[in-house]
Amino acid sequence: MSSARITALEAEVAGLRKALVSRTVIGQATGLIAARKPCTPQQAFQLLVHMSQHHNIKLHVAADRLVAAFVRAHLGRPVNLADQVLWDHVDATTANDSGDSDEGFAEEVSTTSP
Repeated sequence: MSSARITALEAEVAGLRKALVSRTVIGQATGLIAARKPCTPQQAFQLLVHMSQHHNIKLHVAADRLVAAFVRAHLGRPVNLADQVLWDHVDATTANDSGDSDEGFAEEVSTTSP
């Protein structure tokens, strides 16, 4: 096997490992959001996507920051203000971002989800 092929395969493996870590943290953040808000995991994922877009940060970065903030708060440690802003966004966001109640969030997302 050529060294170019080995290098390409090593790069592919590194990319797959990174994707696995990203998916794991996205799943954790989705679960935390679903536990905090009365919504399904699918709705929580959509909220995470919305928050990522709203704050102009990559999805896995938003997820990682939410999980880190949760862990720090759970351990009684101070939470980074920028990360707390993300949790505040989770608490304040509805599906249509119009200030409706959580019930409107769950209702609207469920009608637009596949």
